[in-house]
Amino acid sequence: MTHASEPVGHQYKGKGEATPGLLYALITTFPEMKLVCAHWGGGLPFYALMPEVKAALKNVYFDTAASLYLYTPQIYSQVAQLVGADKILFGSDYPLIPQRRFLKEIDALDLSAAVKKKILSGNAKKLLGIT
Repeated sequence: MTHASEPVGHQYKGKGEATPGLLYALITTFPEMKLVCAHWGGGLPFYALMPEVKAALKNVYFDTAASLYLYTPQIYSQVAQLVGADKILFGSDYPLIPQRRFLKEIDALDLSAAVKKKILSGNAKKLLGIT
């Protein structure tokens, strides 16, 4: 994992300082806490290739906000493979980015209709206990 002082990813206006290393420390300190990491957790899902990290992410979810600025559309399928499609929550950064741009990107992805439904609403409903 990275250290808090190490830069991760490109810099942009409004970028916070929550690096994957800081998130991982929080997650492992409070393993039963459910946590939603915005902006794909700054790339944290890619560390799930390490078995101990994947196990630590059992209660962690990742939202899709800022995807259009930070990642290629492959992020959806890659994160689904790494941590599971049931860990991805739709987020758009509205009003900064219109929701229709995200919906268009998600619609164009080579993902099953069931996975798209999970991302767009199903996972959030399950997480929030909404039927």
